[in-house]
Amino acid sequence: MVRDFVNTTDHETASDELDSRAALGRYLRREGLLTGSARATADDLDLALRLRSGLRRALELNHDGGGADLPALAAALADLPIALTWAGSAPVLGADAAGVRGALARIGIAAHEAAAADQWWRLKICSFDECEWAYYDRSKNRSRSFCEYGCGNKLKTRAYRARQRARTPG
Repeated sequence: MVRDFVNTTDHETASDELDSRAALGRYLRREGLLTGSARATADDLDLALRLRSGLRRALELNHDGGGADLPALAAALADLPIALTWAGSAPVLGADAAGVRGALARIGIAAHEAAAADQWWRLKICSFDECEWAYYDRSKNRSRSFCEYGCGNKLKTRAYRARQRARTPG
């Protein structure tokens, strides 16, 4: 869920799936996070964009082991309506509101759940500047730098060709 939310902006095509309040509502409905006729407000859209930006920055830092303070992400998470409640035999984090804010809260909770399951560190941003797609690193030692082999291959091929041009006179 976190990866898909971060990937609502596409750096390759310079497109943004969350470019309006209506687009935010469509995205949240398509992902099954929002039901009913709730409409996003300008404040909801602002919160969604701040949350996405903060999560993107956190995933970028996962290449280096994370651990940095991210005040913008902390502020966005603090604005989410999240409550700790009791369900059956265990405490449970849940959205404390319905509508768009509740849907965004579920994204924040998904980030928390990924961290609690020790999966957070596997969520990263592709190191290829033309891509920057969020991906889940399935490598055994969590060392992948690219979302797919194509991105790493493009970068390595460019570097190889540049070295070849540098060696070849005029």
